Amino acid sequence: MKRFITSNPFLYTVGLILVFVLWLLISFSLGQGNLVFPSPFQVFGETGRLLGDSFTYKSIGLSLLRTLEGFGISLAGALILGSLAGEIKPLQKVLKPLMIVLKSAPTAAFVFLFILLSGSSIAPIYIVTLLAFPILYESVVAGFNAVDEQLINAARLDGTPKWKRAIRIELPLALPFLILGMVNSFALSFKTEIMAEIISGDTNPGIGSYIRMFRNGDPSDLTPIFALALIAITIILLFDLASYIVKRKLSK
Repeated sequence: MKRFITSNPFLYTVGLILVFVLWLLISFSLGQGNLVFPSPFQVFGETGRLLGDSFTYKSIGLSLLRTLEGFGISLAGALILGSLAGEIKPLQKVLKPLMIVLKSAPTAAFVFLFILLSGSSIAPIYIVTLLAFPILYESVVAGFNAVDEQLINAARLDGTPKWKRAIRIELPLALPFLILGMVNSFALSFKTEIMAEIISGDTNPGIGSYIRMFRNGDPSDLTPIFALALIAITIILLFDLASYIVKRKLSK
């Protein structure tokens, strides 16, 4: 019995129940039927209605597609630059301030910059690229730094060229670090994509654009916005579950 109570599924379930109860209490304290902070039952009903609309799935799909586009650009850049920095140690120090700036700069500020440079439809993709790149880059560099130095010395003694060592030995050994960086940053990239769609005012279908459409339609009723947020949270939780499974596999 004790083992069951302390198990992760049971504890996660208790946590979800607590969130539901807290949500219910806040909603009822503001008044039954309140549309500014709707009850979970109102939101669940609206979620069911949205899931019956094909436009919802189109919006989800296009938001995911834009996330993948930005994420793919970041991944390609991180592999190239991270591999170079992994091989050339001084380059890591040169790039360190840039990575700190990219990680600490307010994301919303870059949304407006990219809107001016590329337009509202492309800006969310660039924001995802900007957000994911330093995380993926540092994952690649960490993987290179973790490679056993004796293995590198043995390859040097065998006369293996530097570029072959990087591609055939160091990069494959750094792969688990890169995979962890990917699964850790993709959910964050998806959330950023939605935020960028809302701020940019992009009119193309997407979860962020769908949220803004409801907001502009009836600002007093936040039920559909809560419902779309619930759908997005569910998708992100699925990403987190995949991340947990991958981490378990890699740790073994």
